Order: sequence, then structure tokens, then C-alpha cells
Amino acid sequence: MKEKTNSKVNRYRGDSSYEYMRDSKQTFNCWEVVNNKFWPHFHSSIELIYVTEGELKVTLNSQLYCLQENQIFIIPSYYIHSYDTDYYSKAYIAIIPLDSVPSYKTQLAKKTFVKPLIDNSPNTQELLHLFKTLSLYDVNSNEAITAGIRKGYSYALLGLLIKESGLTETESSRTISLAQEILIYLQDNYLKPLKLEETAAHFGYSKSRFSHIFNEYFDCSLVDYINGLRSRHALKLLQDTNDTVTDIALSCGFDSTRTFYRAFYKAFGCTPGDYRNSM
Repeated sequence: MKEKTNSKVNRYRGDSSYEYMRDSKQTFNCWEVVNNKFWPHFHSSIELIYVTEGELKVTLNSQLYCLQENQIFIIPSYYIHSYDTDYYSKAYIAIIPLDSVPSYKTQLAKKTFVKPLIDNSPNTQELLHLFKTLSLYDVNSNEAITAGIRKGYSYALLGLLIKESGLTETESSRTISLAQEILIYLQDNYLKPLKLEETAAHFGYSKSRFSHIFNEYFDCSLVDYINGLRSRHALKLLQDTNDTVTDIALSCGFDSTRTFYRAFYKAFGCTPGDYRNSM
């Protein structure tokens, strides 16, 4: 088994911050990530994972999957999912907006994947090659030939996975779930003062009932989830601004630097100052 990385700080740098609760932009992306951890979220793009080393835990609509080496996982559009790594994991993640593969967009409008987990695939090496190749092309490149290559590989990757998993009919009318409504609300309001009682009332529940529902859906408390969102926002400000740690804490919705330090350390395994010094 691989040794656990010694640098908790660097684990959270790089393209792993691409993922958002909802799409900030409809953009293709593919990258390799070590020791992936991410809060529950969803988006309209299809997300594909290929684990190359270790064990990666993926929770999809409240069901836990423990992915091992050479296993592939498919996350359909608008499914709530999260990641966790207990010891060590390395994986490729591909984000494919359906608008970039119009033929499959039509097909997947009324169908979804029969099984999200692909194991013992006879096409393992071919699939790994596709993930590796896609990760080499600059997502920010506007060159027509680069976009065309990405599109071709995306079609090949989705085509093989549809063949492996199979498709099944979905319900004709898909309504947004309570869990999705909660995530949208928190994403839109996490920089504001948010209390359990007010959030529960917004959704028509008592404090105790809403707290139970939230823990059941997301396996954490409301406070921990909000502080996680705020900490990720703070991470971006530490990267992109020269603001003081105190100013960043207050602008991210924390009521004190003490709370900010505790939440940031819980999310990233280092203090805000240590993170900034590591850049």
C-alpha cells in the first residue's frame, strides 16, 4: 500500500477545487487527484472516476461505495455525491458537460446508467488510456483542434461506459429533491449568518427534525457543512488575495477567527497561515 502523503497542505491545492455544488460554468475537465475529499454536491455534468491506486470512498445519493484500483464509477447528472479518503487514494476524475456530447445528451435525457460501479472491465486498459489522454489537454485552450480532440475522447469514454453499464429508463418527470433544495439554499447563503433554527424554518421543519434529516442525508451536522463551505471559500481568498486572515474569516461568514481556524484545520489539516505560507 502507498504511504500516506506527509503534506496535508498540498493535498488540497490544484484542480480538485473545480467541483462546485452547481455548475459555475459548463466546462469539460479531467485531472488526477490524490487523497480526494469533497463535501456533498451535485451538478448537471456527468462525472466519471477511475481509481488507479488505494481506496476512494464515494457516496452517491446516500449510498456508500468503496472504490479500489482499476474500478470505475459513474455519477449521472444531478445526483448528490461526495468523496472521502481514509488512508490513500489516487484517481482520475473527468467532468463531461452533456452539451459537449449532444448525441448522448439526447439519449440520457430519458435514461440513466443501470449500475454506477464498473468492475473487472475487459476494457480496463483502454478506459485508463482515455482518462490519461483527456487529462493531458489544457481545459483552458480555445484551439478548435484541442476542443475537437477532447470531444472525440469524451464520446469514446462515454460510449464504452454505456456499453459496460447499460441504460435504463428514468421517470418522465424529475422533480428536485429536498436534499438538492437544501444544498442550493446553503450554497446561495453560506456567506450570510445562518442558524439552524432559521434554516429549519425555511424548509418548514423544527430544529430537531431538520437536524435529523440533515445528518441522515449528509452524514454531518449543519454547522460542520456550512463551515466547510466557508473554509473552501477562504481557501480561494488565501490563494487569490493579500487580505489578512482576520478579514478573510469575517468575509467568509465566520463570527470569530478562533472558529475560522478550527473549521479550516478540520477541513484541510493545516492552519490558514500554514496554507498561505505553503503557496
